[in-house]
Amino acid sequence: MFRKSIIGLLSICLLVILVMTGLQERTVIIIEDQKSGEKHSLFPSDNYFELGYIHSVLLTPVDEYFEIDKDNNLILQKTVYESFGVGLPYEQMSDAEFEIVDGKFILYMDRKFEKVNMIASPIPKHSITVNGEKIYIAELFSKESIDVTSESFKKLIKNDVERQKYTHDLIIHVIKKKVFEIGNYHVVL
Repeated sequence: MFRKSIIGLLSICLLVILVMTGLQERTVIIIEDQKSGEKHSLFPSDNYFELGYIHSVLLTPVDEYFEIDKDNNLILQKTVYESFGVGLPYEQMSDAEFEIVDGKFILYMDRKFEKVNMIASPIPKHSITVNGEKIYIAELFSKESIDVTSESFKKLIKNDVERQKYTHDLIIHVIKKKVFEIGNYHVVL
């Protein structure tokens, strides 16, 4: 009986130590689908992330780089794109610096947002990159395994019903939460 009590007490102490060492205040990126309420949490290790897509007319990549400040605001630092076109800047803006590096246009800014609203469709391959890992939004919210880069997916989304199935009205925002973390395992408390 005494032995079981000691083992139980040691188990509880070990569990408390594990929880305390794995429990940290962390920055958490929340991506929420406004239609379904489904949410996904991402855990940036460096308070930076990138949103990307393929421009619908020019079919060239566009990447937007964000920093998360101490107040959980999203600071758009720069946009990198390869061609001028609809919706993309084509001249020097008064509040931004502009340069061309290796054939890419880079527009530097310092624009603050509390959240980012976006319609993420599979056609432009909307993505978010956190900690160097690129995640396609259509794959993130899909119940089945899909590959947005495959030919079969391109054929699938030519159908309006299927395209709508993979289109999401999203809000991206950041919170600070207590997170239990061991390795790649995260639980937001």
